[in-house]
Amino acid sequence: MTTTQPLEGAVLLKRENANGTVICDALSLSTRAELLRELIRAYPARLSIGQLKKRLKLTLADMTVHFHLRRLSECGLIELDGSGRGFRALNRALSIRFNGNGFHIDKEELE
Repeated sequence: MTTTQPLEGAVLLKRENANGTVICDALSLSTRAELLRELIRAYPARLSIGQLKKRLKLTLADMTVHFHLRRLSECGLIELDGSGRGFRALNRALSIRFNGNGFHIDKEELE
């Protein structure tokens, strides 16, 4: 089993600020996980739905992709620019670890 070290500068979210169940539910679909992964790769740039579809070679309807992005936004993983310029990951990296005491979410914050 491979283990990874937390990123330098990663912070442990306080339990009241993170809902691991909601985050895990949002990432339970591979499409959402792929969308988040691509937004993290592009960080700090914003990507439109069209750009995401092209990069990931998705054949889904724009509304379907928007639905998945909205779910990621609702659990605090991405944001939509108010001017409609695209979606952006809120963190450069995200690591969710489970143990006997529950879960820990490490994330590298925006600068």
